[in-house]
Order: sequence, then C-alpha cells, then structure tokens
Amino acid sequence: MKLTAHDPAAAPTRIIDSHVHFVHLERIEDILALMDAAPCAAFNLVSLPNRDGTHQNNTALTFKERHPDRVFACGALNYGVVLDDLTTAPARLAEQVRSLRAQSFDGLKLIEGKPEVRKLLPHPLDGPLYAPMWAAVEEMQLPAVVHIGDPDEFWDAERCPSWARQSGWDYSDGTYPTKEQLYAEIDHVLARHPRLRIVFAHFYFLSRDLERAARFLDAHPSVCFDLAPHMDMYTDFSEDPSTTRDFFLTYQERILYGTDTDTRAIERGPDGVGLMRFIPRLIRAFLEHEGALDLSGSTRYRGLGLPRPALEAIYHANFERLFLQEVGHDL
Repeated sequence: MKLTAHDPAAAPTRIIDSHVHFVHLERIEDILALMDAAPCAAFNLVSLPNRDGTHQNNTALTFKERHPDRVFACGALNYGVVLDDLTTAPARLAEQVRSLRAQSFDGLKLIEGKPEVRKLLPHPLDGPLYAPMWAAVEEMQLPAVVHIGDPDEFWDAERCPSWARQSGWDYSDGTYPTKEQLYAEIDHVLARHPRLRIVFAHFYFLSRDLERAARFLDAHPSVCFDLAPHMDMYTDFSEDPSTTRDFFLTYQERILYGTDTDTRAIERGPDGVGLMRFIPRLIRAFLEHEGALDLSGSTRYRGLGLPRPALEAIYHANFERLFLQEVGHDL
C-alpha cells in the first residue's frame, strides 16, 4: 500500500506534538517548518539538564514567548545550584518545581531515569533526594514528561548498536542501573503518589511487551505513554498488528502523539533533517492506515487504521486533558 494522502474522513482536526527538543535558538524557523509539515497545531518543548549543571529552560521559554499560540514547555530541574549541599537539595528541587508555572512552564520534564543520566546523578528516583519533588508535582497536579529506561539492546554488548555506543548508551559493563531497577523505583514512586500525572516517554520502552504495558496502565490510572519512537518501537508494534490495534483501542485515552523532534538532529545536516521529517510520516501512517505501509521503500511496518475518535484522543485530546485542565493555555 503506497501512501499518497491521508484519508480526509479519518484525518484529525488538530495534532499536538507532545515531545519536541529545542536546544538551538537559531533553529526556531526550522522547528516551525517541521511542525507545519506534519502538520501540528501546537507542540510541547521538553527541556533537559545539561552536563555542566545548567539546563535548556531559557531557550524553551524564549520560543514560547515568541509563539505563545503554538508552544507549550516543560522545564528541567537545575542541579548546578543544589547538589553542593545534599541536606537542602530535596527542598530546593521541590521549590524549583513549585516555581515552574510562575515562569510560564506548563509542566516538568525529567530525563533522570535514563541510565546514562541516572549514573551521573546516582540518586534513586524513589529516594530522599526526590521525595519532596514528587510530592510537589502531585500536589500541583503538574504534568510531567518522564524518561525511564532505554531499549533492551543497550544493556547487551553484542546487540548494542554502534550509534548508541558512540552516544554513551552502552550499559553492558555492569556500572549502570538495570531497566528493572528503574522500573522498580518508579513503581515505588507511583505507590506513594498515585495522583501523579506522568507521560512516560517512548512508550515506557514496553513496545515488545504489550501485556506488561497493559498491566502497568491498569495499575496506575493517572499515567500515559507517548509515541516518540525508540530504536525498533514501530517494528515491535508491527509484529502483531491485530494485538497492537486492540491495545491502542483499549488504551486510546492513555496514549499521546509525540515525535522526539530535536534541533540536535537538524544540526547534523540533511540526514538529520530527513529523519525529523520521516518520523511524523511514519507515526501518522501507522495510526491512520491499515496494513503494510510503503515508507521510503520499506514495507516492514504495519498500520493500525484507527477510527477517528481514537485518533482525536491520541493526537490532541489526551494532551489537552493533561496540560490545559489546570494551566489555562489557549490554542
């Protein structure tokens, strides 16, 4: 099945990309062009902490100030000003969370559950450093986009891709937390704070285990997954499209559209730009079309052909429920 156009009867009225990285201020027009091509009515910039202890919050807020009608932003925590004194750090991280809305942020972004970052910040997510922060996030009902884990291959020296190894994502030497350890920490956090409104990025890295994904969503009614791809996520979904479609229909109100569009990829040149253009096409084709998808000459993907109500939920309504209910952001 060669894709030439989206079915107007199935196409959504609005798309919001819940997962966009923005690092380079000079790339505003590039991001807007990518969002227009998707097309996305609005998008959510997710800031990250930098290795030097700073963060990307200011660039995200600048973008939002220039385009308030289209941009949401989730702020990162600033560790450079707190970790010198671990006795006061928990309270100061919580205070940063409480200040996010005053700074015009719509939510919180945490990448502290990525093994590389978790090793750099060797504090359990369910430990004392973060306890007041989680309490503040729950109390404020602040949406949080949270990265936990990574693809299974990154813990296997033989299967870890070279590009992941070059990025510092080979976790096979035993010095990194395991995926199960990170999951256990999050289980403890959610048991203590059942009202947390978390969007777990990259489908919580459970695309190969939809039964476990279903159990997790059933156990934690306030959390969602986003569709920002990881290494083989859409190949995993395509292994058994009937089962995948049933999952997406059952949990249509728990899944958010997201692409992981990133100015750092754009900086790599035409290949990076091409990838950032391909991912939205892949996700939309996967959701909207049924059967084999002919994308860039590859037919390894199988689409779900979801009905319009499910598409509306995934493309925008679920994001709006999480991010507009308390914040009062106008679109």
